[in-house]
Amino acid sequence: MTFSFKTLMLGRRLGGDRHNSLFGYLVDGLNAVGSLLIFLIMAMIVVDVLSRNVLNKPIAGVAELVAASIVMIVFLQLPSALRHGRMAQADIFLQGFTERHPHLGYGLQSLFHLAGAYVLMVVYQGTLPIFLHTWERNQFMGVEGVFTFPVWPIRLVVIACAAITLLQYLLLAVQALVWTVKGRAPDAEEDRS
Repeated sequence: MTFSFKTLMLGRRLGGDRHNSLFGYLVDGLNAVGSLLIFLIMAMIVVDVLSRNVLNKPIAGVAELVAASIVMIVFLQLPSALRHGRMAQADIFLQGFTERHPHLGYGLQSLFHLAGAYVLMVVYQGTLPIFLHTWERNQFMGVEGVFTFPVWPIRLVVIACAAITLLQYLLLAVQALVWTVKGRAPDAEEDRS
């Protein structure tokens, strides 16, 4: 087996439905960071509640950090949800249609993935000027004199993860186009080679 662009982006089959690739590790790593952020938010809220009730001293900035973290968590976990087929979608029509008409079904899936890529491109293009503005002006969030933090890291996470999700949509669209031409998805036996 040789290293190639296909291996880098789509990976090799490890067994079952698992693939390894540098891009896959990046996507799953972002998902892990999002999960860690969820844990940290939960811990921060618990400590804040205990501090309020036991010591009568709330922790400054918890509400602002939680609000900012939710946006980051969504975008950190978006590429992994897409890569592993956990995005919410209506499969009732598409799955049966693809089984009966594989060429058309996979072609339709490719169009859906291209539409998703377009939406993420719009998110990226819409967020980039906002990121640049917050970076240049060094904008902060919070209450001045009590608790503030810079806004640019949040925007950077949104931009980077939107770009990665856009790339994942494009990879899925190409995969669906290949399946459209072949008229079927590869069998498990073929993938193990």
